[in-house]
Amino acid sequence: MNRFELFTMIFYVLDYYWDENQGEELGLFLSSMSPFTFEGTGSADPAVYDEFCEFIKVDKVEIEDSFEMACKYIKWINQPYVTIAFEWVTKEEWDKKSMQYIESLKKQ
Repeated sequence: MNRFELFTMIFYVLDYYWDENQGEELGLFLSSMSPFTFEGTGSADPAVYDEFCEFIKVDKVEIEDSFEMACKYIKWINQPYVTIAFEWVTKEEWDKKSMQYIESLKKQ
């Protein structure tokens, strides 16, 4: 998994929570975090992805290590609405969804 794929997985987890709960603060954060607004790697607000890259310094992440890195990033953001939104996912669920996501990229 590369750094952008990790960023995208974090977005998917938060977006899933938002779909169920519709919190305004989280919605605004997701709007700025969206990795799908522009072509290529980045986010709707380039500063969000730039800060992510400053925090996650490695280019490649093993899937089995990705959940821990994602949790550290969420803690680093230090926004209660983001932390709460991320808490629903377990490591097992994260690993399963990450594998599915990576496999779907190979089919494209």
